[in-house]
Amino acid sequence: MATRSARWHNALKLALRNEEGMKDVFQLATTDFNNATPHVRCHVLRGHIIHPSLPSLPLLLTTTDIRTPKVAQIKSNPSHRVEAHFWIKATNEQFRVSGHAAIYPSPELQENKGIEGVGEVYDAFRSQGWDWEDERRRQFDSVGAHMRASWCRPIPGSPMDSYSDAEKWPVTVAKPGEEGYDAKNYEEARGNFALLLIDPIEVDYIELGVMPNRRTKFVRQESDDERWKEVILVP
Repeated sequence: MATRSARWHNALKLALRNEEGMKDVFQLATTDFNNATPHVRCHVLRGHIIHPSLPSLPLLLTTTDIRTPKVAQIKSNPSHRVEAHFWIKATNEQFRVSGHAAIYPSPELQENKGIEGVGEVYDAFRSQGWDWEDERRRQFDSVGAHMRASWCRPIPGSPMDSYSDAEKWPVTVAKPGEEGYDAKNYEEARGNFALLLIDPIEVDYIELGVMPNRRTKFVRQESDDERWKEVILVP
């Protein structure tokens, strides 16, 4: 069984450490209901979820509002396929990470239910009693009060009569124990907050900081001995 981290993942983590400014921002691409219209938006990488027995198969963690169109777009694709794009200016490296998405919203929602993660990584976590709701609550409390307020607004992408409508929305949402805590706003925001995980199956890695430039495609394998097949490509 492969016991080492994936080479592409080690390279990504190192590149992110070298990046300056908003180092954890990436672009997430989805397709529309008919799988013909692409949509892309910026996301923040919230973490790397790795099961101890499967270090070469990391899950990339970000978060979302369960009401956003991207959730319906991901659900409309039977494989729940998405692609994350990282450009690391500090090292001139690009990572395109393609994989299957899982979405874990509040279990109290009657509608807008999520997407259960499938496969050996999720099976390994389930076998140990991992609770994604605990992780969702922890992630919600770890973001700033201004960010939490973004999940206490009307549905993202819905029409507004005027820009001034936004003046009526909460500017911050404090968590319990903080000054200004409002239980109603806190529960509403947390109810709209969801985890979005990417289980990578293919990675296109380009190194433009070396000469000659290098490009490698990593394709996930079912074999325990070789988790990632590397194919050298023309940059």
